[in-house]
Amino acid sequence: MNETAPPDAAALIYGGTAAYWLDLTEFGRVVETRTLDTPYGPAAPIDWLALPGGAVVGFSSRHGVGTLQRSAGFVNHRANLWAAHRLGFRAILSWNGVGAINPVLTVGDLVVPDELIDWTGGRRAGTFERWRQPPAGPTFDPGLRAAIWQALETVDHSAGRAVPGGVYVCTEGPRLETAAEIALLAAAGADVVGMTLAPEVWLARELGLRYASLCYITNYATGRARGRAPRREFGPAVGQLCMAVLVAAVRL
Repeated sequence: MNETAPPDAAALIYGGTAAYWLDLTEFGRVVETRTLDTPYGPAAPIDWLALPGGAVVGFSSRHGVGTLQRSAGFVNHRANLWAAHRLGFRAILSWNGVGAINPVLTVGDLVVPDELIDWTGGRRAGTFERWRQPPAGPTFDPGLRAAIWQALETVDHSAGRAVPGGVYVCTEGPRLETAAEIALLAAAGADVVGMTLAPEVWLARELGLRYASLCYITNYATGRARGRAPRREFGPAVGQLCMAVLVAAVRL
């Protein structure tokens, strides 16, 4: 098999919350789908989308196709990133459903994080077992972050605000955090909490792939509703909005 990406498919979008419900034909024409076997197990399928206007982008749903097949704590990040690198992608844009820790954030807000706290400990898939120190620099690629932020100005997200920065804390999972743990993470400066970005961002940097993320506030972290009505937004609209923003970012 020819393990290279089609021409001009430099960017790969990783879909998070609700990606498994997407109809990709709403965004472009599916040119090809590949599933690679890797030294770390099978990677999630990768679709190539030909977008209106001629651009091509890769897409992969971390949590399954058609249904939720695996939760965040069980994503095979090493297989997925190895496949992305092998197929010639040079940049990763992802979206992630997160819980709001910072009290100014509410369900429906969109955050483009600029820093990360890795609060995982037992995920042995943190490197490719041939560790070479990634180059020093920002956790998230500034150019890709700027593209996502610019794309947010072109896509209707009137249900929530756009926030240009924030600290994402990645917890081990699969259980949710306790109120005491969230209070500790808030004191450490975390704005949102999720279970996906570590070790994904570190693996991408190890392979020399640029990386940036878009976070959709799907709920309030434990103990952080602060009198607001509990809300949980995991429906198809989340995936449709986030995909639209990242496709727009790729086309800039």
